[in-house]
Amino acid sequence: MRGNFEGNRRIFAVLFALSVAFSLVGCGTPTGLTIDYAPSSTKTAQGNINVGDFKYSAVNPKTSQPMPQDVIRNTAMGEIKLDRDVSKFVRDAVFNELRFVGVKIVPAGILLTGDIEEFFIDDLGYSIDWTYRVKYKLEDKTTGKTVYTSVKTIQRKTNKFGNPLGILKENIKMSVEELLEDPEFIKAIN
Repeated sequence: MRGNFEGNRRIFAVLFALSVAFSLVGCGTPTGLTIDYAPSSTKTAQGNINVGDFKYSAVNPKTSQPMPQDVIRNTAMGEIKLDRDVSKFVRDAVFNELRFVGVKIVPAGILLTGDIEEFFIDDLGYSIDWTYRVKYKLEDKTTGKTVYTSVKTIQRKTNKFGNPLGILKENIKMSVEELLEDPEFIKAIN
């Protein structure tokens, strides 16, 4: 009886590995994965801000080369390729979250920019380790002076069988919420 259980377990493991491999192949298609972002923070904030450009400066530690601008680094087979640059996806998500919580988006005044230093998904093993690090900067456009800078890092361990795209988006939301909880950030946009 035990031998039959072990055989079924191995078959299940092989089938599971194949299904994961096939699902990841879809992430590496030439057109990229389309991810819609819907803001979801329950925070509220006031202030005025202009959301400028973000850049994606993550580096692949294996090659010491910059990550392709439309790829989120991960450890599984295949790659997580988006249908647009990671910097544009994150910039739009930050814009939507800020507007959703009550911050007024204005064309002049304080400019928010960001540098996505790391967006990493370690999905080998029984769980997923996430690292999402952004350096945010506020600049007073009238004087050209930097009035705020801070690095916000989200590190989490999640269940492998959860909703990875939902968690990916939640990491961005959590980073914006860290901004909103920073009194220096709120002071700079008011």
